[in-house]
Amino acid sequence: MITRPNRRQALVQGAALGLSSLLPHAAGAQSKTLVAATFPGTWNEAHRSLLLPAFMKRSGATATQSIILGADQISRLVAAKGGKPPFDVAFLDSPQVLDAAAQGLIVEYPAAQSPNYKDLLPEFQDKWGPRISMQIIGIGYNPKKIKTPPKSWDALWDPQYKGRVGLTALNSQLGIAFLAEINRLKGGTEDNFDPAFKALRELLPNVGAIGANLGAYATLWQQEQVDIAPYNFNFVQTLKGKDVPVELSIPDSGPVGWHTSMHIVAGAAEPELALSYIDTHLDPAVQAAMLKPPFDVIPTNSRVALEGAITQSIAKNHGDLANVRSIDWAKLNPKRGMLIEQFNRDIKL
Repeated sequence: MITRPNRRQALVQGAALGLSSLLPHAAGAQSKTLVAATFPGTWNEAHRSLLLPAFMKRSGATATQSIILGADQISRLVAAKGGKPPFDVAFLDSPQVLDAAAQGLIVEYPAAQSPNYKDLLPEFQDKWGPRISMQIIGIGYNPKKIKTPPKSWDALWDPQYKGRVGLTALNSQLGIAFLAEINRLKGGTEDNFDPAFKALRELLPNVGAIGANLGAYATLWQQEQVDIAPYNFNFVQTLKGKDVPVELSIPDSGPVGWHTSMHIVAGAAEPELALSYIDTHLDPAVQAAMLKPPFDVIPTNSRVALEGAITQSIAKNHGDLANVRSIDWAKLNPKRGMLIEQFNRDIKL
């Protein structure tokens, strides 16, 4: 029996084949093994299919990828502090970077030893480690039910969507970023989230479901239990690749998001390999391959031209990426636990 790859598998295999001709061969046998953290889902698939073979070809070493969320990475590194860390490379979103740096879990990135670092756009260079992509949120909607793309977050409060709005709990980056953006638009500050919670209480008649986590949230879309909700660009692209009817609209108030970055763990068993692994992720050939479907990873290397879905909804060029509004995580992080408790207590269906 001959098994033929589906479209998603064919795209991944094609991209990996292309990378093999662009990256140099490494001398020496694969005698060392790096352990690198990665997120579940699309990130793990991209790292396994594209980053790992490129790194192995470049370094002559191999790598084991530990699939683990950012908050759990911090917990495991804290538990191992003073001993051998569970992985050499951390993979974190903006809020976790602040926590990791404050607790001495990561070291400053040796940019001078990283050939591709200089080609990153300035806003993606950080002393704790390069920002290898970004997550941008907007309004996800079902185009079969909503013909005109919504252009304001206020659309979520429209009575016509009673029972059809989705939310996700604040233990996700998506949930907390949405709360922060609504709070800003409603006149709140980092010290006063009352406007955001007032708005959420007013939204409840329209809310049909709240995803306990991002996996449950994706299921709501796959089963078409919601028609409109805050969502991430990359998650929307992932669902579209599975033929789920969903599109993303960026509100007129502008795009908002956060960065995803890679870091050398303090006390890493293989710091040199960790640097090589991270720099491989910065390689324009690798980022260009990840930009293509089915991954649609937003690139940060200035040598990678934007193309595809990102240019249709978010950014026509690199300058547009620089205009994505960031959240002040330094002020928000200390309040996150309190905000989660308040959401769990007050925002119930």
